[in-house]
Amino acid sequence: MGPDRGQEIAERDQLWASLRALRPEIDRLAAGDGTPADDRQRQLVRLIARVVAAEMDFRARDSVAD
Repeated sequence: MGPDRGQEIAERDQLWASLRALRPEIDRLAAGDGTPADDRQRQLVRLIARVVAAEMDFRARDSVAD
């Protein structure tokens, strides 16, 4: 792995780590709570929140397994 790739991975990991503080809000959005302007926005926000929550769960499990 080259130095640029390592830096990219480190930056990505830091961004994902910063989401931990937002986890309660992410979970609420994933459950469909919130007030986006229209149904399409609600669907998009819910899908993105579910993806983020799943990734955070995976990273938490993966860090315990290491």
